[in-house]
Amino acid sequence: MSIEIQGLTKHYGATRAVDGIDLVLDDPVKVLALIGPSGGGKSTLLRLLGGLERPDAGSIRIDGTEVPHDEETLRVWRRRNGFLFQSFNLFPHLTALENIVLPLVEVHGWKRGEAGERARDVVARFGMSAHLEKHPAQLSGGQQQRIALARAMAHEPALLLLDEPTSALDPEMKAEVLDLIEELCQGGQRIILSTHEMGFARGSADAVVFLGGGKVVESGSATDLFDHPQSATVKTFLGKVMKW
Repeated sequence: MSIEIQGLTKHYGATRAVDGIDLVLDDPVKVLALIGPSGGGKSTLLRLLGGLERPDAGSIRIDGTEVPHDEETLRVWRRRNGFLFQSFNLFPHLTALENIVLPLVEVHGWKRGEAGERARDVVARFGMSAHLEKHPAQLSGGQQQRIALARAMAHEPALLLLDEPTSALDPEMKAEVLDLIEELCQGGQRIILSTHEMGFARGSADAVVFLGGGKVVESGSATDLFDHPQSATVKTFLGKVMKW
């Protein structure tokens, strides 16, 4: 995918979560990782790329198409993509199966029978077929995130956006979910994720963007940024988080 961002700004009151970002990434990028300290702007930029938030200024173009600003066209843009968040966001009163079927029917216009068949197929891919009739409260955190990932992938999104998808999981469940995401990367799914998992970003991303204070501090290939960081800020950050 290609991404071109010009003068992108988003503020919440006095806080400039994204502060005049300019960024150009070329076509070969399939997996983009957004890294940096908490509060640096990763989640806000991800939501802007996916059309979940509208910028106060600036523009985003993905594969030559500008992310729209008006609500009606934004709905179409959002439907093209898949989203996975750290808090799972499953409907607690619905079974795992219905959590996947409902968006296919109500958002994407699938017939219920087709949606049910697709839901079972994608859940089987993620090893969760035995849990289809369970409610979220009956599932572990890792199992809930697998169902949420299946829901995000069910309509075959053009772009999958992952916002800290493992931050709420214990180490064992975190490893399982990262393995699933790695499989998607290897399968050619285009992904943008914000993450504190430096090992995953280094091993799976084609490109990495380091954000701090709402600005792009440094960007480049995973190899270049992790092995040869140019910014003192990035060097200090990686020196701390890669220590263990």
